[in-house]
Amino acid sequence: MGLLKFELKKIFRQKKLIWLLVVVLLGVGFVFNQNFSKKEAMQERYSEVIRPYSEEVDGLYNFYKDGELKDRLDEEMKQQQVHVIEMGTIIFRWKGIVHSEKWDEIPSIEQEFLKSVEAFEEVEGGFSSLYGLEREKAIQKNEWLLAHDLPYVDDEFPLAPALVLKQSTDILLSAGAIVFLVLFFGNALTAEKEQQTWLTLKTQPIPRRQRILMKFAGKLFVILVFILLVACIGLLIPYLFGEQAWRFDYPQLVQSGEVFSFISTSAYLARSFVLFFAAGALVFSFIILLSTQLKSSFSVLVLTGFVGSVGYSMTLMNESLHVFWNPFYVLNIPEIVAETVGGSFWVFPAGAIVWSVLILAIAIALPEGERGLLGASDVKKPFNNGKTLHVWGVRNSSLFEWRKVKRQGLLRQSAVVLVLFAMIGFFLLGQISQKKEVEYFAGVDESIAMYKNFMLDSEQRLASIDEDLKEAEKSGDEALIRYYKEDAPKQWQMMMAYYGDILANYEMGKQAYEKGDWQSFYRYQLFNNREENGEFHNEYMSWRIGPRSYVLLEASKAEKEWLMKHNVQPIISGDEIPTMYESWPDKEMKKWHIEKNRKVDNSGLFSLHFYFDNYVYFIPVLLLLVVTGAGFAGEKGKRPTIQTLQTQPVMMRSIFFGKVITGVLVGVSGLVGIFAFVLLVSTLFNRFGDWYYPIFHYNSKKVVEAEGYTGMRALEGGFDFMPLGDYVLSGVALTVCIFLFLIALVHLLGIFIPRAFVVYGFAGLICGFGYILSDKLGDYAQFSPFTYLDIGRIINGEVSTVLNNPGVSVLNGCLMLVGVSVLLVGVGYGVLHLRSRYRVRKKKEILATL
Repeated sequence: MGLLKFELKKIFRQKKLIWLLVVVLLGVGFVFNQNFSKKEAMQERYSEVIRPYSEEVDGLYNFYKDGELKDRLDEEMKQQQVHVIEMGTIIFRWKGIVHSEKWDEIPSIEQEFLKSVEAFEEVEGGFSSLYGLEREKAIQKNEWLLAHDLPYVDDEFPLAPALVLKQSTDILLSAGAIVFLVLFFGNALTAEKEQQTWLTLKTQPIPRRQRILMKFAGKLFVILVFILLVACIGLLIPYLFGEQAWRFDYPQLVQSGEVFSFISTSAYLARSFVLFFAAGALVFSFIILLSTQLKSSFSVLVLTGFVGSVGYSMTLMNESLHVFWNPFYVLNIPEIVAETVGGSFWVFPAGAIVWSVLILAIAIALPEGERGLLGASDVKKPFNNGKTLHVWGVRNSSLFEWRKVKRQGLLRQSAVVLVLFAMIGFFLLGQISQKKEVEYFAGVDESIAMYKNFMLDSEQRLASIDEDLKEAEKSGDEALIRYYKEDAPKQWQMMMAYYGDILANYEMGKQAYEKGDWQSFYRYQLFNNREENGEFHNEYMSWRIGPRSYVLLEASKAEKEWLMKHNVQPIISGDEIPTMYESWPDKEMKKWHIEKNRKVDNSGLFSLHFYFDNYVYFIPVLLLLVVTGAGFAGEKGKRPTIQTLQTQPVMMRSIFFGKVITGVLVGVSGLVGIFAFVLLVSTLFNRFGDWYYPIFHYNSKKVVEAEGYTGMRALEGGFDFMPLGDYVLSGVALTVCIFLFLIALVHLLGIFIPRAFVVYGFAGLICGFGYILSDKLGDYAQFSPFTYLDIGRIINGEVSTVLNNPGVSVLNGCLMLVGVSVLLVGVGYGVLHLRSRYRVRKKKEILATL
């Protein structure tokens, strides 16, 4: 017990718990501020939810009204018309309630509508906007709200404390949060090895098992504190500034495939807390195991990150690994919480705890080691056989810093890790690409079978018209007689022609792919896009845009025309281009649509596109940032080597410049090198890729409305396409400029802050705050370097379009990042110059008094 108190005291004295508090405050504050800023648009958002219902009801009303005027309605269709009129009346009242913002009346009116839809389907009517699984979910959620006497709340941007906490846990209690805790507390044991304090503990009469277990218990305490902070702050902020309704019985959807259920918010939160604790315990047990064998904090963190990222990526792409006994799948916390139906959820935290116990047992059983990653050694040979030169100026300071970087061995370790990561990434992307290709053509085969059934059904309907006509003549119903004589043959002939065209197109597309006839394959996809756009529908079919946007429809067609024009090899995925303009009714459908149409390929250029579009570029940037050091902060601490440097005949500002120049040269060379290696590996094992493959690019409203605009337009906005090669070059340029900015920022902070850990923490906070505030700058956002940290959204023009600011571009981003970097370095130089002059003046004053 005394040893546990000792570990807890060390945690408190390090003051790292304050950083946990700051991060939780920022995370919850961001969620609440985002929700609060959207409060006024709640009415508009809910109107979008019921808009598809209203549009389909209007379309059905017009269809049946037209049939009534032309005497086409039989008895069944007349009954359907009655229910359509009833639904229209309910929709009218529903819109009135939404306009009045009487949210407590929404569940009851929604129940009326759902019952009306059910009655409509009982008389063989079809309501495509709400059918099947989606209708069952709507019914069960509505029953839950009525049973618990709950008003409607905005699931996307809620203000109720329990729901804000739920959203906060989805962000803060995730794999990203575990990475954050590892970076802050993962080096507890190895740091003591590096500082030699671990040797002191080993001299005490304390069993090795107890030392390891108490170290692990300290990490569990940190996880508990983090969860407690999330729970308390996640409830307190919305209670103080939002709504005061302490209701934890709001329904939360838990769905896995076709199976779903609703659980209370309190049960959902309990799941998140327990699974996060278990996953955190698993990760820290693995770190304890590595820490008993390795001697370097950097080695432990890098190896943990490498093993975790590779295992996690392979797990996500292979559904057979989505099982409770896979320790990497446990890290997928939000997905497990939201997609595990029933009591089977609890096997996941139980499995993580079992893994933790097993790994700890191995750590205790293995003899303690002092290994270095990749053969690193404490014994360093002197440079140039001990023949040193007098240190002077920036050049020699840079050489001196380079020697330190090289002798530390971190650069070599990082290079090996990045190379392995790139090679594994190539094979992972290849497997994902193959999987998407198989799924795509499985869908084609299903569509072919479905339309063959439609053709067969239409033929049977057409063949039975004569018998139906005879029955109508026997009954003497003139309307039915006219229908079966005139309209029915025409209707089913048109439907057979429609189904036949679609079937022929699917068969042609499959054959074109098998033959490698890309032009025909693109014509097949273009036909699909045009069909989705309603260009082939007939008078017996109703078409609506639904949640898709006009930009999506037009861009999907334009993409195929570009591909045909430049005759490039296709990347197999869905036929559509997801954009920011779609209005999907729930996050699951949006996620499904994006994933279905996501393009993945392991060719050289497209691999780099994937890295820039999915934030993978931050891995080498941050790793090389740590390798190149935190400026003067890295020379301070318990073993302040800065004091030795200050005794040398060299100015501090020269040392500062040397550190910056070394960091820039090493970092930029490393970034360009890893990008070149990715390109080389992908080209050797696959292909270089098509320079002119089209990448969707948004155009802001100001650009679209400008005179001489040459791009394309749709209802929601403008767009065009950019070549893949240009996208990759822009991504490399922005990544290098971002690294220059971070190097300058870290080295400037290192002048004032004595600890490297705090420097990196402050740099992260500054970048986080800066990025959030940049979205508020509007017309001045192009002057903030933080605007350009999201490379993918900068290159494709999304940020520029959202802010309606054409000044936010790749070129301006590079100029701004480089300019601010130079400014920060200049500020650092000026500060050191003033400090030097101040010390000289104080020294002269002291000498004058003697």
